[in-house]
Amino acid sequence: MEIWWQTDEMQGYVQEVLIHINGAREAGINSTERCKRLFDALNKLWSAHNQNYFAFHGRYYDTESNEHPSDNKSLFALLTQGIPDALQEELAFSPELQQLVEFDPKILNHDVLRRHRYVPGQQIEPTLLGKANETHKKLSNAYIRFTAEKSAITQTAVLKKAAQLIYVVRSNIAHGEKTPYGPDKEKVQRDEQVCAKVAPLLALIINLIFDKPDHKFLVYGTLAPGQPNHMVIENLHGTWVNCQITGQLKETNGLMHLNWHPYADDIQVKMFTSDDLPQSWSAIDKFEGSDYCRILVPAKIEGTKVITNTYQ
Repeated sequence: MEIWWQTDEMQGYVQEVLIHINGAREAGINSTERCKRLFDALNKLWSAHNQNYFAFHGRYYDTESNEHPSDNKSLFALLTQGIPDALQEELAFSPELQQLVEFDPKILNHDVLRRHRYVPGQQIEPTLLGKANETHKKLSNAYIRFTAEKSAITQTAVLKKAAQLIYVVRSNIAHGEKTPYGPDKEKVQRDEQVCAKVAPLLALIINLIFDKPDHKFLVYGTLAPGQPNHMVIENLHGTWVNCQITGQLKETNGLMHLNWHPYADDIQVKMFTSDDLPQSWSAIDKFEGSDYCRILVPAKIEGTKVITNTYQ
């Protein structure tokens, strides 16, 4: 049975999502820029999820209004409907989410601050501070209840509050540092600190939506079984299958180079799936060197679409 993002109608969205994710992997960008690119990927994903739900049900998932849901609600729906049930618990228990919950000082909603005309550089009045960090406090409280009483209800509550706080972070970095009283230079530093914690969580969410591509490795060159450099991964436990990818393979100085393109011809390659891969990517990246960039690409295994890592 196809997962919602595997349908033919979703492939345009998926291609755009992968472009944003691969952009977030570029070397040299700061955490705020990485978050922006991952948020662009998530935005495309929740738009695709909305469209898929509407096509299947003939209505939006927000049955109370039957109107197109807000981005905030769309993100919550993506976490609770777009991620397979078996993996939602992994998100709720993840160290990435825990790090966001425990981030100190609590994340402020800068829209609340602006509407109450705070002045950059001046101490925020306690009542206003309480209003501005209310979303984070609600997530912390929901997380405490979840860890004390693990149930479907408390888990859903945690994911709902997490979606709300993640959306606050998205809005904060989208609105920049402008205020009626001039730029808030301290906000730039705060955004960077927050995004350093949020970016790994966003990457995890995307990884779970796409059924863990960090456990998948599309191999087309010397790392394949029987090839000269297979020893780099031969001690990893996993399985090999034949698969197809669209693109071009070219040989330069005796080494193969892949150029992935969604509308190119099919190429027959191999895919390695292993629970050992997430802890091994740094070593494989180092082996591949700076001439190769690890990216996510779509592939097919006996007609079924998957998302996998490869080098380009």
